[in-house]
Amino acid sequence: MTNTYPYIPNSVPAIKQQMLREVKAESIEELYAEIPDRLRLKRKMDLPAPYRSEHALRRHVEGLLAKNTTAAECLSFLGAGCYQHYVPAVCDEVNQRNEFLTAYSGRVYEDHGRYQALFEYASMMGELLDMDVVSLPTYDGYQAAATSIRMAARITGRQEALVSRSISPDKLSKILDYGKPHIQTRLIGYDKRTGQLDLDALCAALSTETAVVYFENPSFFGCVETGGDEIAQLAHQHGALCVVGVDPISLGVLTPPIEYGADIVCGDIQALGMHMQFPGGQAGFIPPRDE
Repeated sequence: MTNTYPYIPNSVPAIKQQMLREVKAESIEELYAEIPDRLRLKRKMDLPAPYRSEHALRRHVEGLLAKNTTAAECLSFLGAGCYQHYVPAVCDEVNQRNEFLTAYSGRVYEDHGRYQALFEYASMMGELLDMDVVSLPTYDGYQAAATSIRMAARITGRQEALVSRSISPDKLSKILDYGKPHIQTRLIGYDKRTGQLDLDALCAALSTETAVVYFENPSFFGCVETGGDEIAQLAHQHGALCVVGVDPISLGVLTPPIEYGADIVCGDIQALGMHMQFPGGQAGFIPPRDE
């Protein structure tokens, strides 16, 4: 409570004490009471002593960054949800405009020009996906997938999701987190030779409790699902919805999911002009049918 940090707001001890009184807490430790003890760091972080000048700090950070090999120097095939694509110069030019660069999560604030930008974005995504309605960007493609599954559960009034096992483990983790405790997620296997969803396993798992069947095209392994129309038909026969995760850049050559029966489509627009970054340059989309 005794340290004051010039770049951290409200770090003056007197202000900290006033804030604690406002929330009726005795100490900052009370605010962290819900964090399990095993997750809390019991020692000081391994950081260098404070630098006394901006120049010295900059040299230190640039020295750390110089140890990296970047995707500008080498091709990256790591993938896993964030991929190396060529980004046209116009994308950076638009993104560097202050009204976009300084806005968190694309909120409209008081700038009505951003409404126009979002309208243009949604219109072009609608054309690409051949869908009637496109959401504002979500936080990332993982959130878009998880939210789409929850949408399907609310629409159908059911609580079971059948998800293809050929999915990113990280995305599956997000889907499971979003579904708890209301949605039960069951994984459906796939043919390890072709990457295609196991239709026999899907038929055996479908029931009147199933809210949604979720698969991706292309899948996490890069396989094109050729049985999309049959998957959607099986889901609809049991009163379930079909949600398809799609890489939007693939739609230059692949059929949009709505044409083989998808009710809700989702994905990540990182491929459409976002650079890879250490936390990932991500944003999700959710186009449902109009009804």
